[in-house]
Amino acid sequence: MMRKGQTLIYNICMAAAVGAVAVLAALLPASCDGMDCPLDNVVVMQCGLYTSETGEALSLSDTLTIRPAGRDTVLVNRAIGTGTLLLPLRSRTGQDTLLFQLKSAAGQAAEDTVFITHSSSVHFEAVDCPASVFHNIESVRWTSHPLAELPLTIDSVSVVRTTVDYDDIENLKIFLRSTAH
Repeated sequence: MMRKGQTLIYNICMAAAVGAVAVLAALLPASCDGMDCPLDNVVVMQCGLYTSETGEALSLSDTLTIRPAGRDTVLVNRAIGTGTLLLPLRSRTGQDTLLFQLKSAAGQAAEDTVFITHSSSVHFEAVDCPASVFHNIESVRWTSHPLAELPLTIDSVSVVRTTVDYDDIENLKIFLRSTAH
């Protein structure tokens, strides 16, 4: 049996607990109303194509296929007439090796390679939103084929923005050299 003092303390504790539960129950639906999960939550590296001679934006006249080295995957399949590439980066490795396979209408073919070293970090918008992986580009290297194989090759690559996230902002400028210019 409880004494009079114990009953008073018990009633105060119960009232406080019920009040706290009521406050949490009132706040919980309000916190879910303003959920701001990003609708465009695909993280890709944006690359623009440019002529090395003038620095102007370039639209491909040759066919371009891009594959990651060592994997049976195609990231870009036979693109023609494009000037922008959206390429994913792998989150579990610190380097991506991308094979740029160029093919002319005359049947000439050649391959250049772009090596991208990056770090990755998990990004959370909110508890109820799926996690994403953002990347930070640390360095870029490339190889170029001889122009005798195909008169279009990667001349250079420059990093415009190191952060790869949801934003629709160019990360790399890929400058292509041609004997046609």
